[in-house]
Amino acid sequence: MPSSLSIRAGAKAIEIIRDEGLNPDRVKMIAAASGGPKWLVLVGIDKMLPLLFKNRKKELFFIGSSIGSWRMAALAQKNPIEAVEEFKNAYIHQRYTRKPTSHEITREFYRVMNEYLSDDAIRYILRHPFMRAHILAVRSKYFGSTDRKPALAIHLACAAAFNAFSRNALRFFFDRVLFYDGRTPPAIMHQNAFPRIDVVLTELNFRKALMASGSIPLLMEGIRHIDGAPAGTFRDGGIIDYHLDIPFCVDTTEIVLYPHFFDYIIPGWFDKGLRWRRPNPSHVKQVVLIAPSYEFVDNLPLKKIPDRKDFKLFLGKDDERIAYWTAVARRSEQMGAELMEAITSGKIRTMVQPL
Repeated sequence: MPSSLSIRAGAKAIEIIRDEGLNPDRVKMIAAASGGPKWLVLVGIDKMLPLLFKNRKKELFFIGSSIGSWRMAALAQKNPIEAVEEFKNAYIHQRYTRKPTSHEITREFYRVMNEYLSDDAIRYILRHPFMRAHILAVRSKYFGSTDRKPALAIHLACAAAFNAFSRNALRFFFDRVLFYDGRTPPAIMHQNAFPRIDVVLTELNFRKALMASGSIPLLMEGIRHIDGAPAGTFRDGGIIDYHLDIPFCVDTTEIVLYPHFFDYIIPGWFDKGLRWRRPNPSHVKQVVLIAPSYEFVDNLPLKKIPDRKDFKLFLGKDDERIAYWTAVARRSEQMGAELMEAITSGKIRTMVQPL
């Protein structure tokens, strides 16, 4: 029977996995990418992760952008498996008018957030015994600070054009912002190409930080007036950190566990059509990437994982979209079970391939 999983690892991580398997104590960080509805194919893995780290004592850093940070906010709760299920149900049951405004979409995402993230849950996340939350967003510059669509569209078009020549040019259009658990220093290193604004997470700013991380330009309203952050308009962290091509701050004996929708990494939001744009090899050398196999995806309903295009595909047919997304999330349980078995049996040592 074909495996539901594709397991790939960077140059250093693959040596470790092939030598000793995946030891949870070696995992320093869990990474979670942007990708909207694509996360539904990872529900089964997300529900497995709390079992993998149930005996954890030392710090475990969790870094995410956009939907990745929303997944983190479920996994860092006191009852994470229940929180993942609540998040899944709230997310799947999004409903919109035929031509939703940015305000309507933003309001619906606040509804999703509030259904799985209570004030008590936020307090627990910020006092979690071992998990340390990191949320990536961006602060827009110039015309990118407005929600007026013509000006914002020009800003994004210019950013995309400059990015085609050099990814580093995005610093002229956006600042990288890192909201982090203030009990320890930020767990990722600075990148000179993208000067970073660091903001400590608190009970007062957690919701807005999370919303900013997933605020897709032109579709949603920018987020402003975030407690503890400088003035400005904050938007989706995936603009710079789509699949997290970042210098993870771990020593050579540690690994980054990265459950992902694909078995490859696209650095930034504007790089999706740039086939030559690849992640920095030094950034992935300690990454273990867990993704659905091509065979698994080929056997899903519609032979694909969910994405934002589904809102157009099922326009006016929310019940059909909800049924499709629910079926994919249910199928993802197979991935979680297979990953746990591969880790506990040691089979992961032979399954892993180069990233």
